[in-house]
Amino acid sequence: MGKKWNRLSPGYSARLRAGPSALSRTSSFSSAAAGKAGGAPPLPQLSEADKTLPIYTWPHKKKPRVCILGGGFGGLYTALRLESLLWPEDKKPQVLLVDQSERFVFKPMLYELLSGEVDEWEIAPRFSELLANTGVEFLQDRVKLLHPFDHWGMNGHKQSSCGGTVLLESGLLIEYDWLVLALGAEAKLDVVPGALEFALPFSTLEDACRVDEKLKTLERTKFGKDSFIRVAVVGCGYSGVELAATISERLQGRGIVQAINVESTICPTAPTGNREAALKDSQENGLSYQGSFPEYYLFLMNDL
Repeated sequence: MGKKWNRLSPGYSARLRAGPSALSRTSSFSSAAAGKAGGAPPLPQLSEADKTLPIYTWPHKKKPRVCILGGGFGGLYTALRLESLLWPEDKKPQVLLVDQSERFVFKPMLYELLSGEVDEWEIAPRFSELLANTGVEFLQDRVKLLHPFDHWGMNGHKQSSCGGTVLLESGLLIEYDWLVLALGAEAKLDVVPGALEFALPFSTLEDACRVDEKLKTLERTKFGKDSFIRVAVVGCGYSGVELAATISERLQGRGIVQAINVESTICPTAPTGNREAALKDSQENGLSYQGSFPEYYLFLMNDL
């Protein structure tokens, strides 16, 4: 069903394989700040030890400095868009992208790792490759502390010539003029009782690799036996339906895949025609949809 769904949701594969210039046309969301505190609580303070840490050196002293935290669709799109716009020479911003991973993950195609349709590098290229031939700098690191400067004087601080600072876990301090927060989200399995102990999330490259290894283990364990491999996929949005269909195709007659959704239908936000086509293809692949939770060997949570 993977290839069929690509036709129902066109543009995923084409944008990825076309490279950064095509990705920059993808719609996304991120939020930007220039160090305004507004009516927020008192700002976090850097310790005296933090103030002596090494400071990131921007290439140009006078050009605007934009620090983007998070290299998902929102962060990468913002970086590439800023790079592609026409600016007066002295106004073109310097862009620094920070992400905890060295790879950008094209999440709409994660499920294809389970079917063997793509290799890891195809859906998770390195940022260094995507940003080659651009002026965007990349750092692989994690954020420890954000310290926006209070230009409005709400917290009694003196005005500063920059928007604030970002302290990374490596100990590097980044001064910025504009900060873009595009950190994304992560699965909270502790919201549903039992999910933390028994469910496998499916949101990151690491998640996909763990699910693949679990399926391989079950396939070896159940090989030549009469018992089925039972899989439940919770969440029937676009990627949840793709995931369920891909696992069903992979297991074929050796497994039973059931998709569970809080809504009464799959892909509730999809156009009617796409939803009906997806439902038909899913049923042809042996998928069933329900709202109860029997005992399964593999329990996946998706689109929550």
